[in-house]
Formats: sequence, structure tokens, C-alpha cells
Amino acid sequence: MKDLKLNEDRETLKRILERAVPQTLQDVVLIYASVMGMRKGALFEENYVKKIYPLCIKGKLWSAIQVTTASSLCAVADLVLAAPERYRGFITQESFPLQDVLKNRFGACYR
Repeated sequence: MKDLKLNEDRETLKRILERAVPQTLQDVVLIYASVMGMRKGALFEENYVKKIYPLCIKGKLWSAIQVTTASSLCAVADLVLAAPERYRGFITQESFPLQDVLKNRFGACYR
């Protein structure tokens, strides 16, 4: 993209991608996380697996990638707006406890 200067010409890039990459509402987002460590003196492993499918929101069908991308962004924005005193300056993703994101109204697709 850099050599073709498509970073500077977003409209051309958009036209190329829209013609070359088909849209689909039949995608699935797979989340898999595995953690291994010590628990009460014994080696323990815990896994999280989740499949997220396209979702109808307010009468419109959204692909799974659209739902998951927007959900995480909206959840984080909602958390920051709800507690601006807690989140100031540069905020890393690690600053948002998973449980807070999952409990948030926008984090529902991850539960």
C-alpha cells in the first residue's frame, strides 16, 4: 500500500477492496485463550472458548467481525466516560479489567 501510495488515496483503496473482497454476513469470530500457572501449589490450566456469530441489532444484521470490533470499542469508551477520573492520559488496554468490559452493556457479545 505504501509503494502504491494507497495510504494517501483512501477512496481508491476502498474501491479496490470493495471489488476484490466479498462482503459476508456469514462469518464467525473465534476467541480462544489458554492460561497455565500455579493454583494452590499445583500446575493448573484454564481455557476460554467463544464463538460469536452475526447479530441483529436494532433491526440491522451485522457481521461477527463488525459486532466484536464495535462492542469492544464501545465498551471501553463507555467505561472511560463513566469514570473519567479513573482514566486519564495515555491508557493501555491492560488498564481495563476484563470483568469490567464483560459487565458493560456493550460487552454482552463476549459473555
